[in-house]
Amino acid sequence: MSMEGTQMKLWDRVQRGMEAGFDSALTAVHVITEKAGEGIELTRLRREKARLETLITRQLATLGNAVYEKISAERLNDIVEKLEIKDLLLELAESEAHIVRIDQRLSRELTENKAEEAPKEPDAASTN
Repeated sequence: MSMEGTQMKLWDRVQRGMEAGFDSALTAVHVITEKAGEGIELTRLRREKARLETLITRQLATLGNAVYEKISAERLNDIVEKLEIKDLLLELAESEAHIVRIDQRLSRELTENKAEEAPKEPDAASTN
């Protein structure tokens, strides 16, 4: 299996965190509007606005990820220059590499902890 297949992509991590945040935000809007006892139309408008803001944020994140992956995969330096995003791309690449290193360390730590916690066979001298 390829290295990419065994590790979660940066976008997958970001998207998972964003979805949890969006769900929490929408739930908060529902709770707040219900507790405030607002009129039905006002509540409906606030909820619809929150839903659309969430949708736009998701779409912008998806667009940004598509641009990032295309620029990275095809080394589109002319676009990077025009958009003036070279520093941002470097920061993203460094952060992504740091996450990979942390995942590797976590995996090693978990493996070592499992080995230490495994029940040990009693040796013949200690059973007599």
